[in-house]
Amino acid sequence: MEKITNDAIRKTIESTLIETFDAMMSMALETVDDNVATGLDDSRMVGAIHFGGEVVGVMSFNLSEAFARTVTAAMLGSEADEIKSIEEIKDVIGELANIVAGNLKTEFLDAGLTCVISTPSITSGSDFKIDPVDIATPVKFTFRHQDDYVLVELCAKEDIGAKEDIMSDLSSEVVMERIAGVDIKTAIVNSVIDVFYTMLEMEVEAIKEVPDSFTEEMRTVGSVTFSGEVDGLFNIQVNDDFGRKMTAAMLGMEVEEIESEEEVYDVIREVSNIIGGNLKSNFVDAGLSCVLSTPSITNGRDFNVSPTNVIKPIRFLFSHKDSIIIVEAGVKTDKYAAVEAEAEKPETEAAEAVAQESVERVKTPEAGGEVDQFKNLGLVMDIPLQVTVELGRSRKRINDVLNLRPGSVVELEQMEGEPVDILINQTLIAKGFVVVEKEKYGIRISEIVSRKERMKSIR
Repeated sequence: MEKITNDAIRKTIESTLIETFDAMMSMALETVDDNVATGLDDSRMVGAIHFGGEVVGVMSFNLSEAFARTVTAAMLGSEADEIKSIEEIKDVIGELANIVAGNLKTEFLDAGLTCVISTPSITSGSDFKIDPVDIATPVKFTFRHQDDYVLVELCAKEDIGAKEDIMSDLSSEVVMERIAGVDIKTAIVNSVIDVFYTMLEMEVEAIKEVPDSFTEEMRTVGSVTFSGEVDGLFNIQVNDDFGRKMTAAMLGMEVEEIESEEEVYDVIREVSNIIGGNLKSNFVDAGLSCVLSTPSITNGRDFNVSPTNVIKPIRFLFSHKDSIIIVEAGVKTDKYAAVEAEAEKPETEAAEAVAQESVERVKTPEAGGEVDQFKNLGLVMDIPLQVTVELGRSRKRINDVLNLRPGSVVELEQMEGEPVDILINQTLIAKGFVVVEKEKYGIRISEIVSRKERMKSIR
């Protein structure tokens, strides 16, 4: 971060949490060393909020499930054993995360950084880990109330100029009307089937219910959030063994050649990003500004990832041979009752009809009898991508940077004549050479990097 310092962020988070716990729960919080053992390795809850625009990243709010219940009771003016619903706890944790993220957003806006924040998502359970978003060095803040701890983590970076997707002058009524006009169900079902077929050469189909033979073992969830005029969440969940099969199919390898879980996470990030990006493009086509977050990964045996009660996600089930794919998607809208009424049977006739139509479209042979594997790529062709060319890099001491003046020359590590990197949405996809044609710079592509290298560059 350049326009705002870590010290300013620390002051905002510390003052916000200490004052909020005092005013709303009559609880005294104190800051402690960030390296102290917090005991947050067991059953816990994590409220996460993503930033989009000129600040990109995620803030997470972590505490034990027992303390979350105590905090909820204090917020609602009741006893901890009177809290019967996990939804009440999720809403309170989401609200606390929202207060902290909202004050951070104000700090960023005051520093001249235009940004929006997503609706909170809540991860709860006793056995899970969250793979960090590798876009910046995370900053941690630890607090204590008696024997209980709260851990806040912020991983964010500046993206100056990224305002076009979040500027809005529409009334809330118009926004709600346009959201209601987007067929989320059809977009999700078509996208899941087409992406698995075109990217992984896997035929998937919608199913009515999870088979009795299915067991939920170690699993991975890839999540993206929407923010701006559209607030929402998209999750895709697979068992780890199927995640490895997806990775092998994406990278053109055998399953036993997969070297690390990070390779699997990267592929699930990519799939969730493409399907979420397709849904975003539906909102944009409807005239709505919308920011898609960096995909996050949660892995474990006992956990649940869900939004707070302001979003009612629709659940879809798909199968590929003996493997199950679970998808959840939903957006915040005052007219959601109409969408929800249609979603009462998301795993039955409605979703199955949409899925069957998509499957038939994917499988229809062309005149020559061959299946056109690229026919359905049009589904994702309208997703906007940021193309960046990196000429080179250089490491400088702070003193050297402060001495830069107009006319100074910054030497890059790249040698003259060496290929430059071409990145799509910060992912390395090709290399090329600089050319000048008709007084404009361009890049002549000399090499397309392998799928495996593209997956590595995501990290």
